[in-house]
Amino acid sequence: MLLKGMVQDDVDGSVQNGDAIIGINEDEQSVDAIKKNNIRQDSTIDLFANIDKSKLDNDVHLISLDELYERFHTDPIQGLTSEQVEHAQQQYGKNKITAPPKPGYVMLFIKQAFAGFNLILWVGGILAFLAWKPIGEPNPNIANLALGVVLFASFSKLLPTLATVRRNGDEQQIVADQLVPGDIVLIRLGDKIPADCRLLLCDGLKVNNSDLTGESKPVSCTVQCTDVNFMESTNILYYSSMIVQGTGEACVISIGDKTVLGKMNALTRDSGHDEITGLHREVNRFVLFVCASTCVAIIILWITWGSWLNKDHKGFLSVSDNIINSIGMIVGFLPVGLPSAVTLVLTIVAKRMYNQRVLVKSLQIVETFNAVSVIATDKTGTLTQNKMTVSEILWDTQNVYKVPVPEYIPAQDETIIDTVRRLSVGAYNTARRLSMGAASVVKRLSSGNLTQVTQHETNPDIALPSLASEVNVQAFRDLLLGAALCNNAEKQFVQEAELGGDIGNMKSELKLVGDAADTALYNLCVDRCFIDVDKVRKVNPRLKALPFNSANKFMITGNLLESLELPPSEDDGRDVLITLKGAPDMVLNRCSTYKTNDNIVLNLSQDIKQRLVERQEELGKLHFSKNGYRVIAMCQQKMKKKGYDYLMSQYKQQEKERKEDQEDLSGFPSGEYSFIGLFSLLDPPRPEVPDAVLKARRAQIRVAMVTGDHPTTAQSIAKQVHILTTEIADINGIDTFKRSEKDGKFLLNLYRNGQLTGTHVPGEVKKLDIKESNTAKTTSEQIDDKPKPNIWRRAWSRIKLQFSDPQSEVNRDKQELIPYAIVVTGSEIQLMDDYMWDWVLSHQELVFARTSPEQKLKIVMEFQRRGEVVAVTGDGTNDAPALKRADLGVAMQAGTDVSKEAGDMILLDNNFASIIKAIETGRLLSDNLKKVAVYLLPGGSWSQIWPVFFNLWFGMPLALTAFLATVFCMLNDVFMSLVMVTEKPEKDIMSRPPANRNKDHLLNMKLLFHAYAVIGNIECFTGFFCFFYYYIDNGIPLNHILLQFENFTATNSHFIPDELNTIVYTGQCVYYCSVCLLQFFNFFTSRTRYTSFFSHNPFYGKGQNLYVIVGIGVSVGIQVIVTQIAWFNKVFQTAPVPVKYVLPTLGFGTAWFIIDELRKLYIRKYPLSFLAKIAW
Repeated sequence: MLLKGMVQDDVDGSVQNGDAIIGINEDEQSVDAIKKNNIRQDSTIDLFANIDKSKLDNDVHLISLDELYERFHTDPIQGLTSEQVEHAQQQYGKNKITAPPKPGYVMLFIKQAFAGFNLILWVGGILAFLAWKPIGEPNPNIANLALGVVLFASFSKLLPTLATVRRNGDEQQIVADQLVPGDIVLIRLGDKIPADCRLLLCDGLKVNNSDLTGESKPVSCTVQCTDVNFMESTNILYYSSMIVQGTGEACVISIGDKTVLGKMNALTRDSGHDEITGLHREVNRFVLFVCASTCVAIIILWITWGSWLNKDHKGFLSVSDNIINSIGMIVGFLPVGLPSAVTLVLTIVAKRMYNQRVLVKSLQIVETFNAVSVIATDKTGTLTQNKMTVSEILWDTQNVYKVPVPEYIPAQDETIIDTVRRLSVGAYNTARRLSMGAASVVKRLSSGNLTQVTQHETNPDIALPSLASEVNVQAFRDLLLGAALCNNAEKQFVQEAELGGDIGNMKSELKLVGDAADTALYNLCVDRCFIDVDKVRKVNPRLKALPFNSANKFMITGNLLESLELPPSEDDGRDVLITLKGAPDMVLNRCSTYKTNDNIVLNLSQDIKQRLVERQEELGKLHFSKNGYRVIAMCQQKMKKKGYDYLMSQYKQQEKERKEDQEDLSGFPSGEYSFIGLFSLLDPPRPEVPDAVLKARRAQIRVAMVTGDHPTTAQSIAKQVHILTTEIADINGIDTFKRSEKDGKFLLNLYRNGQLTGTHVPGEVKKLDIKESNTAKTTSEQIDDKPKPNIWRRAWSRIKLQFSDPQSEVNRDKQELIPYAIVVTGSEIQLMDDYMWDWVLSHQELVFARTSPEQKLKIVMEFQRRGEVVAVTGDGTNDAPALKRADLGVAMQAGTDVSKEAGDMILLDNNFASIIKAIETGRLLSDNLKKVAVYLLPGGSWSQIWPVFFNLWFGMPLALTAFLATVFCMLNDVFMSLVMVTEKPEKDIMSRPPANRNKDHLLNMKLLFHAYAVIGNIECFTGFFCFFYYYIDNGIPLNHILLQFENFTATNSHFIPDELNTIVYTGQCVYYCSVCLLQFFNFFTSRTRYTSFFSHNPFYGKGQNLYVIVGIGVSVGIQVIVTQIAWFNKVFQTAPVPVKYVLPTLGFGTAWFIIDELRKLYIRKYPLSFLAKIAW
């Protein structure tokens, strides 16, 4: 175990120094004797490598109780005094685990205000102010000042719990963070251990240490030390562990960060990893592209002006005009709507994920979901329900009742009609159960016997009713009665304080408390058989109980049965039901009779007993491979109350004379019971997991099970949830490998379906020869002893990391997956070299069983070395390193706080299916950001830079001013891009392969070609067509527009200057409105990548997005305000636009819409065609 390896060195050191050679139990068993029985197995990874081990009190479990009291200055009867507590609190502080440091909000503001696109806007804003004054003197243009203003305007813990302690001789409840070492803590069922403690007293105490070990099996506690290893000794209780049975008292030995959990938390908190997410890099690459493009365009602009225009056409453009053109270039290349779109899409994703019961700690990590190619998942609690469930009830020698499992129906949007139907059906079922129960009571009352049941001949071949209330078999009813009475599970109000809330205002939540078997039987009675357990227990009060313990392996209860014939005052005449449940072998040995299906009690002969044993074995063969399979047998015995009282009085009289080795059953009979039947229990898979795994497989994501359970159990659950499928695991085969020895050399024998297929010599580095061209590169070929790079190389590496993903050592594209399954155990992982890892991880279906936490971490690292993007689930403290290392760490809400801190996201419902939903949401995020880019670049970039270049090179009037370009980018396009990010997923989004981080960037050549060369050129052509159409229609021919430079006014002298200025301003607004209108068509074509508009339209159906109407309305409104309102016309030099001059845009837009629909149809029909390969 991971934690065992962490502390073993400390214990060994203390023993060697002679500090811990102490008698620890009544048999004076020495520490050396314990060490001989506990051979250390070295861990691969030491999680306490950075911790001073000399400060760990790892002998505290070895010393005697008297030494313990002396060390912590405490008293088991009186506890600590108030003065001691105050002094200890000053010395040790509060019992809290240090939270991670909070971010500095000033630095966050600076980063947001000056990073990325915002820095470019700062530059543009400053230039606009300079163009107004002083460069714009002596006639500063107020529009330049307004442009600058517009540019600047574009920036737009552990929950407190209570602990019962003994202080100053009194028991009192305190807040857990007030505990100090030496406090005497009182422990009972359902408590959460508030600190690391040493047990002083225990009565049938069992604790769940899954927070640390990841194993949910309860551990029986003792007062004596049972292991020299601190983490293995059962007299130590660890912070955050849960008490599942019994009571006890303990002494606090460590609090807060000094606890084992605290040390693990510090490790995961301090160990950093690459905090630069894929989304950061995508945006950084976008910024780099924009900066480079803007710089190149501005350099061309100034070279053109300085070397040609300022000499040959002096007076055509002034310095101020050229600065404004430079600003136009900045705004033209800058997709201003992208930062807002990224913010909004992350907000939408956060809301969507919360509705899917997923909490993402950093929204930037969501982009990683799009690239996840492997999910390494736990089994218990993630794939399975982590709840024992009764699957079958058996009685007699062949009768069985299969407990109905509710059919899983995926959650869908519910209409009003569905709601009415659901409520009416629920009301009908409730009335039906009540009427059946009433009829049963009337029939029993009329017969004069409350316990009488109508008998009939039952053929075991005839199927029993699915409803338990309709099964009229007395043995079956007795089993249910025993399940309700011989059961310690009960519902209790558990108090918990809200985060940051007042301890005095704690909320109480009703929860079922008890061990796994008792809660399974309780849920059987309540949920499946509709029995009011509380009422049954009330009318059949418990007289006495013998709790289950590891020695007896059974539980006995005595209950006074209800009687309608006798008044309550005459209890002596009533029957007492003694029920015994436990392990089948222990129960059968105490039975002399058994009850048949016909309610006849027969002698339990050796033959019948053998048949019952064989039946149990057959049941075991049937369910052995199922997770957590368990069988509980039950028997009973009835006697009068007088007889029961006599037994109890005899027990009390003989109690003092009883020998230690004599069986103590608290007065209950030791035999002569009547065998009733068996309960079959198992931990079933979550009903929604199989569909989720199939959905992941369709998305070409491999799901690998990594569990600590037995390989057979893991393999069975993997088949039930489709991790191992019929097509691959059953038909093609399952691979395994085993270690062998030949001629003094160790070999690994490779098997397929049990047949030897090859051998491999461990340690010899080989290439995985799947195909000649698919050779994987191994790390042995890399030279590791390179000199440390200098400061400049390190700085360059950090800068490079901002833009490019870390390169994996092995390229996944060079390793082809093979259509076989494989099951690997933890003991075999230690034998694997690079060749074996290549071979194992090339399988399409993978199951890793009996793995330790360090092996889980190794599996994650090996996946990553081969270029996989790995998502890992974990709930225990020992899962923290793997969660931290993974590309996407998925913690469970039911897990430890350390695992939640290490993970990137938390599943609030602990459900594997939520991971698949999160991946789908991550793909939607990536899709929508690409769509935003495709939408923004043509109109907000390409269509804005060419008017500037045409103005420079062809001496024509500027077709689009910097102000109109800014309004277009920051208002028109921003609103429409925000509508784009609210788009719903296309139907094929989960049938695409995971994104390749090295190729599938937000900006790539395919997207740029589509945005600029295709849509951008269409928009530019349409805008200039409408622009020239307006000029020609107003009496200015094409030869009076082009190549006129400073002579434009003189050439068109038949217009007075004011008229000519109005034509220029109107032409600019015509270009602006034309591009705005064509952007609507661009929106409708870009909102789907491959799906037809008509099957994913925004007006109805699954693709409905009515925000489109709002976005179009706002964009049209902005155009009207800018061009039609006189104040804007005067200040910003705009003019009203006649509608007829932008109507050609409708024709061009419709033509483009039809062409794009045909393009998508061709891609869907021919997905391997050239057109499909260049599609964005």
